[in-house]
Order: sequence, then C-alpha cells, then structure tokens
Amino acid sequence: MHRCPSLSLLARLGVALAGVICLGTARATDIDCDPSARPAVATQAQRLVCESALFSMGYQRIYADQQRLLKAGTINETDIAAFRNKRDRCDTAACLDAVFREWRTFAAQARARP
Repeated sequence: MHRCPSLSLLARLGVALAGVICLGTARATDIDCDPSARPAVATQAQRLVCESALFSMGYQRIYADQQRLLKAGTINETDIAAFRNKRDRCDTAACLDAVFREWRTFAAQARARP
C-alpha cells in the first residue's frame, strides 16, 4: 500500500496545531502556580498543590471534573465552594490528600444520582 507523505505530514501538523490551540485555550484552575502570578498571601494548601506535582495534577483533574459536573448540572457552585473551603483549611499533605479523596467520592455519588 502506498502512503501519501503529504497527507501524513498534514495529519501530524493538524494534531500539533490542535494541541497548541488546546494549550492556549485551556481554562486555568483557581490555583495559579506561576510564581509571578501567585498571590502574596497563598494558603498552605495552595503552596502544597504548587510544590507537589502529584497534588498539582490531582487538583487539575478535580478542577476539570468539577467543570464537567457543573456544566452537566450534576453539581452547583455551592458544592465547589464547599470543596475549596475544605481544601484551603488544609495545612498538611495528609489533610489535602483526604480532601481530594473525599471529592472523588462525592463526585462519584453525584454522577450516580438519577
């Protein structure tokens, strides 16, 4: 079978362009770990998220999940505010880990509601 190099190149360029567009339009979370953008008074929880790749990735997943559930009408802004309040009261990694686990349980239950 003969491959058309120009089609393959176009497909790769299309995928690369889509990736760049997604990066440029990705919605940021409420925690910005960019040192130049961080507030002067960050909570300990915000520092923990920014200093740990695992917490940062976990929080990005939670944020995306919250936005999907919010858009679907499964949760509301009050649910997100309650999560953020719990998160921001954490001053240890163990507390933050527990709040993240609690969110995953809450989100699973919210998805299961009729």
